[in-house]
Amino acid sequence: MTPDGLRNVWFVGDDVDCAVIDPAGDANELLAHCDGRRLRAILWTNIWPESVAVAISLADHTGAETYLDTDDLVIWKQAEPERLPQHSVPQGLVLDIGTIKLEPIHTPGITPGALCWHAPALSAVFTGETLGLSGPDGVDPSDVSAPDRYSMLASIRAGLFTLPSETVVHPAHGPDTRIGTQRWDRRLWS
Repeated sequence: MTPDGLRNVWFVGDDVDCAVIDPAGDANELLAHCDGRRLRAILWTNIWPESVAVAISLADHTGAETYLDTDDLVIWKQAEPERLPQHSVPQGLVLDIGTIKLEPIHTPGITPGALCWHAPALSAVFTGETLGLSGPDGVDPSDVSAPDRYSMLASIRAGLFTLPSETVVHPAHGPDTRIGTQRWDRRLWS
């Protein structure tokens, strides 16, 4: 969690290597959370302009590589028009972070290139603002235009609700939940 308590930042990996998901806050404080592991990748679930400078600082300090869905490149360029992320996130990509595999799930809605990162070996998915304890975590679906709302809810159903019920959901804000808990909450999905 960031020092201000407003956003969850996730580190995932093994005893040697790690990735950071949704970097925010002070880069040096984030590096301390690596606990001696090598930072190999910087990932987003949904990017916001303020996180770009943090990611570039982390990359410069560690050699970690940045991965961003090309549909969110316009948001990156608002913050950094000269320097681009090193990698796009094509369908079927699997990142090996030490012994942990991370698989992106495209969940457009919060941003056009929103992704969730599934770690099957950990029975976990890192969802950012796409899904949290109360459904979509950073947005009231009624505040989203009808096409974007439909896209967001459809991507959650198709991309996340097909995961096993026991999969732990690590959101951008607040406590964890489980896919099964969210899948059956009819207030949110009916």
